[in-house]
Amino acid sequence: MTSAPDPWPAPRARGPVDVHVTLPGSKSITNRALLLGALATGPSAVRRALRSRDTILMATALTALGAHVDTTGDDWTVTPGAFDRAAAIDCGLAGTVMRFVPPVAGLSTRRVDFDGDAHMRTRPVGEILTALRGLGMTIDDGGRGALPFGVEGHGAVTGGTVVIDASASSQFVSALLLAGARYDHGVDVRHDGKP
Repeated sequence: MTSAPDPWPAPRARGPVDVHVTLPGSKSITNRALLLGALATGPSAVRRALRSRDTILMATALTALGAHVDTTGDDWTVTPGAFDRAAAIDCGLAGTVMRFVPPVAGLSTRRVDFDGDAHMRTRPVGEILTALRGLGMTIDDGGRGALPFGVEGHGAVTGGTVVIDASASSQFVSALLLAGARYDHGVDVRHDGKP
């Protein structure tokens, strides 16, 4: 039987420490901030944005919808735009793009198609697509509840109450709440499933 390795002895300071520590940005926070910036009424700055494939995919998706995202430097800027373009969104392997952008696509005046890497086509999004249909959006997924799918935008989303089983992912709820801020009557999300 293999024994557990000895614990790593953390270094200890021999006296007071006066240091400034800079932490890296967060992929999760960066993608949420980019989305909120695209939904805002004026330009936003995302300070110390994390540059990763997922955050670049989010910036590219929001730009395809009509926002402008400047990813040069450590601080990114997001300028909202009219969501008036037909778009093809590459989700890659980014769950936040696959779950957060479709509720925003309903605000577009055009069709927005979503696809991603092969593995993403096996990840279920049926719950969020059902919720979007319940909010009046037209979704074309061929009954798969997975990528690829299309959202036919109508320029506005009425909003209202939607019931969703979010036990598989809290990102379903986050997606609706973030985009719901721009819906005509907001959104009331109710969870029906395991806690």
